[in-house]
Amino acid sequence: MNFYKTTAWKKKRPRVLKRDSYQCQECKRYGKSTEATTVHHIIPLAWCLLFNKVLALSNINLISLCNQCHDKMHDRISNKLTNLGLSWVRRLGSLGDDWIEKYSNEGWK
Repeated sequence: MNFYKTTAWKKKRPRVLKRDSYQCQECKRYGKSTEATTVHHIIPLAWCLLFNKVLALSNINLISLCNQCHDKMHDRISNKLTNLGLSWVRRLGSLGDDWIEKYSNEGWK
């Protein structure tokens, strides 16, 4: 089943957007107010679904982004995280550091 069609995701997505006041969290870092239309998994969803399903719906792993910033988080050809995407992983503290150390070289980034 497609994760994005699950009831759990359909309930979680609007909650995250509301939590972030429907504002892009990347733009907000630079003082810009941009409407968020996407909820992004900081640690990639594919990894979460294989190794830590709880993280797929965890508030700590989800941020609201505008489409432009979401496109900057992933290389759209390889689907690996960009340096910007990895910077958000690092913000997760020890969880992010552990993930980068263990998995980023295995094609998950």
